[in-house]
Amino acid sequence: MNKNFFNSHKLVFAIILFMVPVSQASIDIYSPSMPHIVNGLNTTESKVQLTISLFLLSLGFGQYLYGAISDSIGRKKSLLIGMFLFTISSLACYYSSNIEILILARFFQGLGAASIAVLSKAVSVDLYDGIVLMKASAWIGLIWGVAPIVAPVIGGHLDEFGGWRLSFLVLAIYGFISCLFVILFMPETNKKFQKFNFKYILKTSLFILKNKDFMGSTLIIATTNLGLFVFTLMAPFLIQNILGKSQIFFGYMALVIGAVYILGAFLSNYAIRNFESDKIINLVSKMLLFIGIIMVFISFLFPKSIWILMLTSSLFAFSSGFLYPFLVGRMFAPFQNIAGMVSANYGIVSYTFSGIISIIISFLKITSLVEISYAYCLVGIITYLSMRFMFKFNFK
Repeated sequence: MNKNFFNSHKLVFAIILFMVPVSQASIDIYSPSMPHIVNGLNTTESKVQLTISLFLLSLGFGQYLYGAISDSIGRKKSLLIGMFLFTISSLACYYSSNIEILILARFFQGLGAASIAVLSKAVSVDLYDGIVLMKASAWIGLIWGVAPIVAPVIGGHLDEFGGWRLSFLVLAIYGFISCLFVILFMPETNKKFQKFNFKYILKTSLFILKNKDFMGSTLIIATTNLGLFVFTLMAPFLIQNILGKSQIFFGYMALVIGAVYILGAFLSNYAIRNFESDKIINLVSKMLLFIGIIMVFISFLFPKSIWILMLTSSLFAFSSGFLYPFLVGRMFAPFQNIAGMVSANYGIVSYTFSGIISIIISFLKITSLVEISYAYCLVGIITYLSMRFMFKFNFK
């Protein structure tokens, strides 16, 4: 690896890497505790699931917001605002006395976490270019991908040790340390401040959103990622409440799903060199539709099979990791000179879409594998329709 990568701005980049897991870990770290939150706050499964759905919505909106304002007020101020909001809202989650407060606090927590989700890319572009930037991005992608794998395992042990609130206290401490790092050690990396221009931002966004490759790719990524969120949203209640397993057991099951996602992303590097992207996207989309439909029928025969749950979830996780590089390349190809705005629009479209669909899914009361199969079938249908939209239709 290039020696300059370590010697130039290494402290600033180390701070960024420290904060990168925030957005993903905040989704997954308390997933093993969701059944206990239902009991602890005397609420329902669907309302607890809303704590993830609203987090996703604000995470998407926040990425668009920080991407725009960081060019005007700077990366450091934007990141400090976001991490301070994340810290305060994490404490609010910890002290929540009812589910309504927890849902509201989670919304603002997502808004804060969005800062590092988008600014990690912006700061990297400020610091590096060329091959060194690619290497920096690879490190960010690696840590971002590992975070949701290990977070449920950590969360399961935290829940067993100190209850469901402890995960939020750990996130608050994480956010507080991040704020200190930004204040004490991080200089401003944006050397070209720009006046905030809402008209330009809106015009550019509309230009991007009208592109079928961007919208199709974004929707497929959002939908296949939703396959991961289905496991996070619904599997804790099946595994712990219905099947009687522990929160730690669920954490390790989530670890397996995350590892399969990483495997898919790794194998995609081989497929990119040997297969046409259109054929891969078409084939995998059809496969997910088929798996989703088949799972509905099988779930009626084996309504409490953890093996079917893990197999189906693994296939969706693998497909999500496998398709991601193909779709990102297709998404950015028409917009080489406005990559920042493409990233901002990707964030708001993908996470808002995932948040809305997850709200719909939260209305399914989990009594067996059947309800989870409905959710995966919906994911398969939307993925297939998004693929058809991308390949068949054009905006006029």
